[in-house]
Order: sequence, then C-alpha cells, then structure tokens
Amino acid sequence: MTNKNTTVGILGGGISGLSLAYKLSSKNISVTVYEREKQVGGAIKTFRENGWMVEEGPNTLMVKSQKVWDLLEDLDLKGKSIEAGKTAKKRFIIKNGLPTPLPISLSSFLKTELLSIKGKLRLLKEPFAQASHKEDESIAQFITRRLGHEPLDYAINPFVSGIYAGDPKNLSIKHTFEPLWTMEQQHGSLLKGLLKKDRNGQKPKRALISFEQGLQQLPLAMADRLGTAIKTGIEIQSVQKSDYRWTVTAQNEKKSVTAQHNIIVSTLPAHSLGRIFKDLQLDSLSDLPYAPLSVVALGFSVDQIDHPLDGFGMLIPEVEQYKTLGTLFSSSLFAGRAPEGHALLTSFIGGARNPELASKNPTELESIVLKELQELLGISGKPVFSHHHFWPATIPQYTVGYDKYLSAIDKIEKQHPGLFLNGNFRGGVSVPDCITSGFSMAQSITKQIEQS
Repeated sequence: MTNKNTTVGILGGGISGLSLAYKLSSKNISVTVYEREKQVGGAIKTFRENGWMVEEGPNTLMVKSQKVWDLLEDLDLKGKSIEAGKTAKKRFIIKNGLPTPLPISLSSFLKTELLSIKGKLRLLKEPFAQASHKEDESIAQFITRRLGHEPLDYAINPFVSGIYAGDPKNLSIKHTFEPLWTMEQQHGSLLKGLLKKDRNGQKPKRALISFEQGLQQLPLAMADRLGTAIKTGIEIQSVQKSDYRWTVTAQNEKKSVTAQHNIIVSTLPAHSLGRIFKDLQLDSLSDLPYAPLSVVALGFSVDQIDHPLDGFGMLIPEVEQYKTLGTLFSSSLFAGRAPEGHALLTSFIGGARNPELASKNPTELESIVLKELQELLGISGKPVFSHHHFWPATIPQYTVGYDKYLSAIDKIEKQHPGLFLNGNFRGGVSVPDCITSGFSMAQSITKQIEQS
C-alpha cells in the first residue's frame, strides 16, 4: 500500500475522529469521516440563543501541550481563543451548605475550613503511609490510605464527579490519576514524588480557554479544513471485512450508502461496536460502563444572585447530600455567555452518583437544580433562561480492572489487521486527551502504511 491508494474510513466525527483525520490528511493519506449528526463535534456542542451561549458538553479546553497549541495555530484559532478570567483559579467546594474556596496557597490551606485540624495533621503522615503492591485499586482506597477520609470527601469525591461524573469508590486510580499512582510506585510517597519531580526544561504555556463562538468552533474549524472528507448525516449500519478491504454500509436520508476502505478506525462509543461489527464478535466491550448525565443551564439577572460568582464554579461533595453534582459560573469564566446584566450557570446532574436522575424530564430537573442553587448561591426568583441537554452515555468509566477492556481492544486490533479502535474510552476522557490520542493513532497508522 502507498499513501496514494490507501483509504482510511473513520467512524465518528467527534474530536477523536477529527484529530485523527486531520493528522492523516496532513500526511496526504486519503480519509473519509462518517458522522451521524448534521454537524461534527460529538460531545462538543455549543447552543446559542438570544445572547446566551451554552456548552452542552465540555465547557473548557485546558491547553498544556505544544501539540495542541500548534493545532490551534494551524487552524488560525489562537487569535479567536478566549482565556478564562483570573477568577477561574478560584474554585468552590460546598461544605455544610456553603461555597467554600478551595485553598490555592499554604496560608489559605492552613485557614481553610474544608479540612478539620485533625484532617490537616493526617496529611503529614502521607510520606510514611505504606505503598500498595496491588495491580490496581480504587481512587477512594488510594486516597484514604495515603491522605485520609476528609480529603476524599471534600476534595477528591467532588473533583471526580466534576471530571468523570464518576464514583471514586469504583474508578481506578491507575487509569484516572495515573501520575499519582506512578508517584507511589516509583517513590513510595506522593510528597517524595512531588519533591523529586523534574522541573527542568521549558514547558509549554498552560491556559484554560474557549473560543469566541464557543468550544464547538474547534471541531468546526477542523472539519472546514478537511472539506469533502467529512460526510455528515450518515448512520453506520455495518462494517464487514472482505479480503483486504472493509465495506462500510450506511444510511443517508433513507438512501443506502456503501464504501470500501483499506483501514477502518472506529471512534464510536464502545457499546455500539458489537452492533456495527456484527461478524467480529466484539462483545467483550459491550459492557464497558458509561455514565449518563444531564446538563441544566439557567440564566438569571445578576440582581437575582447574592453570590458574587467570583470563581470557576462550585463542586458538591456526595456527603453534602445534594442532587446537583456541580455548577460552573459560565459567564464569569468567559465573556459572551450571557446578555449584559445577566449570569449563566451551567449545572450537572446524574452521573454515577445518581444515574436515575439524569433521564428525568427537563422541567423536573430544572426544579431540582433551581431549588439547590437558591439555597447555595442565594438566588431569588425563577430563571429568565433555561436550556437542557441529556447525554444517555457520555463519559466512559475507567473502573478498577479497566485493563481488561484495554487488553480486549489490543486483542481485537491484532486479530483484525486494518481495524483500529479509538475514542475517549482509550487514552483519556478530556478534549486534549482525545486530540493527542488521535494524533498518536495517526502516527501508528502512517507508519503501518509506509511499511506496507
């Protein structure tokens, strides 16, 4: 095979598929991206109405990799990016029903009410805690063993809900917070690992950003560059292998579409693979867990809100027994998210903590969130704007023993040359993770093509 006669079919036009396609295309490899929706972006969706701008999926892009900076430069998006305001560094955790700032300095740590004196003193024992020799353990087990119960309840638990919509009792420390797990493995202590961490060398700038037209501006810019390689409104029915080629059968507005490719990459959710690749028996991935989540965005006049909203947002620990997982102060983060004199709050409900709540109707969810926001932020009256989006299976849960899924994926790829599996279930769930994972897979595929 050569670059000129090798075609790569990519299932899914989310950020994973687009990043892969973008990098392959830059190597003059022919790609076709099949996306079910009318627009690309996958979970990255931006809704706009009458001066309100709501992110239905990820709300921010934390850029700390030169590869991502280079991508934004190449897409002419650096000048259209918006860096989060200085208040974004301030984050609140709910403690006893009150938004309490998360300490960001030694002096604020010593004064914080998030941990008791006993809890703070317990942290001093961390270097002497015995290292685990298990192959894997839960985040809750790891943090409790090394730091105690209070940091788990009032830091890690809400943080895990905010990133993964997950439960630290079930999620794997090895696969979610790999740097912490590695520190213990290599140094026997988190403190020792931090002290020995290599601080030499110039690191890329770190910035929390979005874009003038919202986060979906990123996948739309990538799709614009890829041009006719993007096929939207295509529902994949099946993918079958015959000899050295893969046949894609799809539906496009009631019309049947077929195409053949030398290489197929699926970036679709793991639970959909068995239905599409019927002949390959991919049942080992069918039970890979995902968390359901509802996003409830509410807009208010600023004079309805007592809290100054001077931060990134607030996370709500499970022990506080609220139903909302957390709320972003969206209009404090970035300009243009709410009309003049108004504020936008984006709340999350469901997840692994309360999966049954995620699918409730928008009116009921708005009522639940509003009642809790009224109590926590001193809001009076009803919202002047509301928007809801339900994700039935949004974030894969990297549970303890997740290696079995990664091993199954490796096995599938070895058994079926020319088939690759990628997405947020492999390599990390964040937008930057998906971008770098897509780039890495593009490099592997390019190498395979060049050696064929």
